Amino acid sequence: MPRPGERCRYPTESKQLQRWLIDYIAHAFRDVQLGDGMTIYTGESHDRYGDADEDRKSLSAERIDWQRVPVADLLERHCALSFLDAAGLRFYTPAIMTIIVRDADPKGLLTDAFLFHLHDIRASCRVRDTPFCVIYNQAQRSAIIRFVKYLVHNTPGGGIDPALQKTLDKLPRCCLEPHKFG
Repeated sequence: MPRPGERCRYPTESKQLQRWLIDYIAHAFRDVQLGDGMTIYTGESHDRYGDADEDRKSLSAERIDWQRVPVADLLERHCALSFLDAAGLRFYTPAIMTIIVRDADPKGLLTDAFLFHLHDIRASCRVRDTPFCVIYNQAQRSAIIRFVKYLVHNTPGGGIDPALQKTLDKLPRCCLEPHKFG
């Protein structure tokens, strides 16, 4: 949550809307596990050109329930997103979206990194080398689209962020275009 005197990045008048979206995200991603995907600790180690502490943390990292990933660990490892494989990004996506909806990213670094990757997905309809429609199921894609829609309509100052609007326009079409699957 923002500290007293700080402005929320994506404030909303309705805590009820936030709660609904958080529950929607949790339901859509309820069965997602990391499996053999890359952890944020390994991603952070890559960003640092190798870090033994991060590699050790990766050995005991949460891999079953994304809701048990410590928020502080995600906030401190925003650069790791650039190195995650598709399975890693899928596993951390709901946790990151929930942090953003809760306005729990005071510096905005995780938010900026995640939105950068969403914009990249929008442009290519891929998560790394995997099609968007393969890595995320229909419910998860719907949660991501609702998340982006939430941000579009809750941008500070009431203006529309053109990049978010493009992402909102393009993501739903990624799975309608047959050439994007293969």
